[in-house]
Amino acid sequence: MRLIPRFIALAASAVLMATTGTAWAVATTTTSRPSSPAVVPINNLARTPYQGWNTYYGLGSTFTEQNIKDEADALVNKGLAAAGYDYVWIDGGWWNGTRDVSGTITVSASQWPDGMQAVADYIHARGLKAGIYTDSGLNGCGGANQGSYGRYQQDVNQFAAWGYDAVKVDFCGSEQMGLDPATVYGQFRDALLNNSSHRPMLFNICNPFIPETGAAPGRTAFDSYKFGPSTGNSWRTDTDIGFPNNVQYSDVLRNLDADAAHPEAAGPGHWNDPDYLGPELGMTDTEAQSQFSMWSIVAAPLIIGSDVTKLSDNAVAMLTNREVLAVDQDPLGVQGTVLTGATNPANTQVWTKPLAGGDVAVALLNRGTTPQTISTTAAQIGLPKSGAYALRDLWQHTTTESAGTIAATVAPHGVVLLRVSRHGDPATMAPSTVLSPATLTPTAQAALPLVAPGASFPVSATFTDNGRLPVQDVLLTLAVPAGWTATPTGPVTASQLKSGQSMAASWQVAAAPGALPSPEQLALTADYGWQSSNYGAPKPLQMLSIGESTQVQVPAAPPSGTGPLSHHPWLDAASGYLVPRVDREDAGGGPLTMHGATYPTGVGTASVSTVDYYVGGNCSTLSATVGIDDSANFDPTGGTVSFQVYGDGAKLYDSGLVTRAAPQAMSVNLGSAKVISLVVGDGGDGTYNDRADWGGLQITCGAPVPTQPGGPWPYFVPTSALSATASSANNGYPASNAVDGQVTTLWHSQFSPVHDPLPISLTIDLGSVQTVTGLTYQPRLDGDITGTITGYTVEVSSDGVTFTSAASPGTWPQDATLKSVQFTPVSARYVRLTVTAGANGYASAAEVGVAALPAA
Repeated sequence: MRLIPRFIALAASAVLMATTGTAWAVATTTTSRPSSPAVVPINNLARTPYQGWNTYYGLGSTFTEQNIKDEADALVNKGLAAAGYDYVWIDGGWWNGTRDVSGTITVSASQWPDGMQAVADYIHARGLKAGIYTDSGLNGCGGANQGSYGRYQQDVNQFAAWGYDAVKVDFCGSEQMGLDPATVYGQFRDALLNNSSHRPMLFNICNPFIPETGAAPGRTAFDSYKFGPSTGNSWRTDTDIGFPNNVQYSDVLRNLDADAAHPEAAGPGHWNDPDYLGPELGMTDTEAQSQFSMWSIVAAPLIIGSDVTKLSDNAVAMLTNREVLAVDQDPLGVQGTVLTGATNPANTQVWTKPLAGGDVAVALLNRGTTPQTISTTAAQIGLPKSGAYALRDLWQHTTTESAGTIAATVAPHGVVLLRVSRHGDPATMAPSTVLSPATLTPTAQAALPLVAPGASFPVSATFTDNGRLPVQDVLLTLAVPAGWTATPTGPVTASQLKSGQSMAASWQVAAAPGALPSPEQLALTADYGWQSSNYGAPKPLQMLSIGESTQVQVPAAPPSGTGPLSHHPWLDAASGYLVPRVDREDAGGGPLTMHGATYPTGVGTASVSTVDYYVGGNCSTLSATVGIDDSANFDPTGGTVSFQVYGDGAKLYDSGLVTRAAPQAMSVNLGSAKVISLVVGDGGDGTYNDRADWGGLQITCGAPVPTQPGGPWPYFVPTSALSATASSANNGYPASNAVDGQVTTLWHSQFSPVHDPLPISLTIDLGSVQTVTGLTYQPRLDGDITGTITGYTVEVSSDGVTFTSAASPGTWPQDATLKSVQFTPVSARYVRLTVTAGANGYASAAEVGVAALPAA
């Protein structure tokens, strides 16, 4: 289910929605540009994809004149403007639909004290361009009368007179009115071209409606390519990529696939637009870099959606990578296409984009959750035969030579972006090499391989020389987490590998008893030598190194007894709308309610969804009532799903089609399953309004698994012994909520009436001195991310006065999975977790646990 947040209720107060369930629509082509009729651009603007910033995802619809000036200043001061990001685009929220008696737009004096022209003047004074927004209908996405229908020329003349250089035109009001997008956007184009100031104005067509929202065939975002090239400088190819302050990687992939459907429509002056860039709005750094890489491959406009004033130095460095920008801005103006992997179940793809001068940009995209080696060849990407090829890694800024194979191991949700030419030089360029990800036999498999505390398992890896020249003195090593061991079980060295040769190495790894639940890294390194000649005498052997990291997950101990499965930490959770919610329905966060019956526990989600739990073969039965939440009744359309339960990948239960007509009771025999997966499908008719509930989700399990010192699982100080204080806590969200054993309560730093700044500390009293080994952190599970801890320190004390560091400062990913920090055992009564970074500048916790060695 996909809510489109910009579309609010107008006269009928109906919420308009769209979907995340769009099937892949990628084009499978060679690197030559698909043939298309000649297109005459509407103006001389955007000869390469335009760049800039927009208010919507970072500021929402609430902003002021000062906010816009601050963002313009930030673009300049952070070097983004110098890298080409020169449009400052004011989106919805700048105007509430008011006009004077002559029909001239009027704006709020409190929001815009100096007026809209003064804002454009300020933007221009900073060397930037000003963009503004309206709707093609009578109403707008933000409310009544916020569109330009019937006044296209008048409004365009006013925008031009104010000094605006670009206009984004939405379709919310036109969708309500049943207007034809080709017609209304053509009329708006004519108004822009005939503005009374004769001002060149860039035109962004924004029809984000798709079939699942009820848009008629021929009137959707998927149809804009038909008229877009002769009508605008760009046109949206799918629905919104996210929500204000929330952009998810799954939606990035969805929009990428839709954008890839018609590469022939794009070219200088007219571009497919998959929506904005969203660094630090919910994606990991790897995912944000992946989006930027793929947007460059598909020659997309690069509009930053994040609040530029808050962007980190790392995000700015990513966005200003000149080599990546050169791919997007390549003057040939060809949109890249997918070469291989359009239907690859391993989620690996090769994309290519021809560049001016004969080079080819190659993106090796890993859409999956584990590292993958992805490869192609110079012949497959369309390069002529050569003695050697140069592979320029645009993120690592290194160049290697290859005999013809183009390959790399790509991180989960990552991209390796290469510029490949036929001018490789083995005499001066190091050989291209590939180190595979670790192959292992885990305790169980979920999105990540699972490794139980104390478990022993084999690991192997392969190293390959793809260059023309041999590599020498090869050594493969495997680094494991502290307390774990890795013992070689075969050769890990080779004196020489010739071109195309590989070597394999293997180890037996043992996880530490008492390992805390958390993702962990198995880090492989290949050290090797290469001898260059530089067209003279051979040079001394140069030692090089390549590394790869495979992530495994230590799960929480399996549940025991009978209780709500929703209160057990999940391994991984995905929903068609934001994230699944514990004990609440997915869309609005209300109670789980089906046919008037309320369920106090369970999971609310939306199709398509998967939630994984580790039960370790310790549980026998899972029961629930499954169905469509009553909150879907605001609209009679949609709301059809299917529910399945899988155990270790084998289907244990299938509800068949479930509609809002009646929920279903289920009772599932789990057998010996170690991982159970709760899966919601879309019912075969798209994901619109598919608000799915696993109500009263109860699991029946055996006795608790053995903990330290006699067993491998970690021991935790009972919550009944814990108390907590915090340097900041909002009314209703006390520190005690972090140690009450309930994942549905929340400690939150103060946000009203004032916002307490970070750092903020949570201090836990264990009741007595204990031998402490670490702590776990469960972020909030209510669908919000605010306060999710991403940076921390941990200190301990015996008296509550003098604290010493127990672990190095650390970071956690911004998601809802259970996290931990483990350290050398230390005697302490007090444990202090200090939040140094958190989502939106706050601190929060659903639960914090303290691991210890129990007294003998």
